[in-house]
Amino acid sequence: MSRLHPASEVKRAVRDRYAQAATRETACCEPSCCADGEATAGEISESIGYSADQLAQLPEDANLGLGCGNPTAIAFLSEGEIVLDLGSGAGIDCFLASAKVGPSGRVIGVDMTPEMLARARRNAEAGGYRNVEFRLGEIEALPVADASVDVIISNCVLNLSTDKPKVMAEAFRVLRPGGRLVVSDMVSDVPVPAVLEGNLDSVAACLPTFREVYLKQFVDAGFEQVRISEERPYPSSFILEDPGVKAHLSAHPDHESELTRFAASICGAHFEASKP
Repeated sequence: MSRLHPASEVKRAVRDRYAQAATRETACCEPSCCADGEATAGEISESIGYSADQLAQLPEDANLGLGCGNPTAIAFLSEGEIVLDLGSGAGIDCFLASAKVGPSGRVIGVDMTPEMLARARRNAEAGGYRNVEFRLGEIEALPVADASVDVIISNCVLNLSTDKPKVMAEAFRVLRPGGRLVVSDMVSDVPVPAVLEGNLDSVAACLPTFREVYLKQFVDAGFEQVRISEERPYPSSFILEDPGVKAHLSAHPDHESELTRFAASICGAHFEASKP
């Protein structure tokens, strides 16, 4: 998270950005609300790990193309498990998890944006997902009881937090002993260019973290068996085609090389960890 903006300002920008995404009438066959170029939400989701079959199972308004990976693909969810999704958005990963845990399991989505919660709840009702619920809350202060969850998933959300160590501590608190965490998030081995770190819109859109820093944050919170199980390049066009980035490059063409190198370095990484 950028140190150039107060935490309250970043949180407000993130909430506003995703409130706007939630209230747009964007379905998976239309241009995505997060990549203002030609790619659709469906195309974005397939490029980062969702299968066409998975997307076809979802309510029409559940896929906004906002993720950077598919955490449920490698979470190895089992019948009867309780799953918690941090930053659940319109519910895409909750609904995919619902089928895996079955009627004896339960899926809880937590999101801080009321507009996203409203959309997710409409999607749950439309899809008949009786084992899924959505709660209003921040991932730094989860509305979930201690040691009550078997699996935590999250998709391109933890990097948005202004206090990721607190998020890690909360995740550790709510997991049962032996519980596991599977997170998709953006990583890079290239420093964030100053022009992006200083731009609140870019910060609110999610900027990557160094791999080793991210891994250490899990370990510092008490997790074990911490590893990156999979990585795939994040399409650089989703960043370079952003209208704000294009406008900046038009005014500052000398920054093109730096921004292009940075965009090409970003990967969507699957992190796995477990609670002792």
